[in-house]
Amino acid sequence: MKKEIFLKGFLIISAINLFLISMSYDTLSLCLKPFLMPSLFLYVYLNDSFPTKKILLLALTFSWIGDVLLIFTNNNQWFFITGLLAFLTAHIFYIVLFSKLGILKPYKNNPFFWIGIFLTVFYLKSILEMLLPSLGPLKIPVSFYALTISVMLGFAWRGFISWNNNARFYILFGAIAFIASDSFLAINKFQAPINNATILIMSTYLAAQFGIVYGVIKFNSQK
Repeated sequence: MKKEIFLKGFLIISAINLFLISMSYDTLSLCLKPFLMPSLFLYVYLNDSFPTKKILLLALTFSWIGDVLLIFTNNNQWFFITGLLAFLTAHIFYIVLFSKLGILKPYKNNPFFWIGIFLTVFYLKSILEMLLPSLGPLKIPVSFYALTISVMLGFAWRGFISWNNNARFYILFGAIAFIASDSFLAINKFQAPINNATILIMSTYLAAQFGIVYGVIKFNSQK
């Protein structure tokens, strides 16, 4: 089908992008970066209508804005800050999206739900304790960003416990991969350089977007 071409295009561009990064062709990889989210956007756009379609498209749009802004982050700190705001907005849309997918079975009495919430809070506490001493004037925005992505993961986990179709695995995988990508980026930028940081950040980021998008499409097709 026509829409599948764009999903395959995303995967092909992602593979080429990661290959270029691994070969240290940084400029070429940055040239490909703006084409990643539009491929997923078109894949979603061409799918049949579903209740959260516009929200998903908005999340991808702000992700694309963040991708483009972060290309220029070495030129000016404001590109990083505005890129952070773009991704913050994308995560807020993902929170709304996960909440609107509904609750198909009770979760509050499930001990695994509370274990997941505890681990999410533990992650938030740990990452902030690690980063705060070196954030300087970015303490408030980065702290708020960390809180937002933790809430996003919390809603994905709630869905994993309360949804009863296979799509929940993709969505949770995507949320966890997003946390990993953002954590690698933050630690590498503010704490200490990470070996192969760029490929770690991009591979987990691309896996995150694929997991969430494919999971949401699959979720709606199984309803």
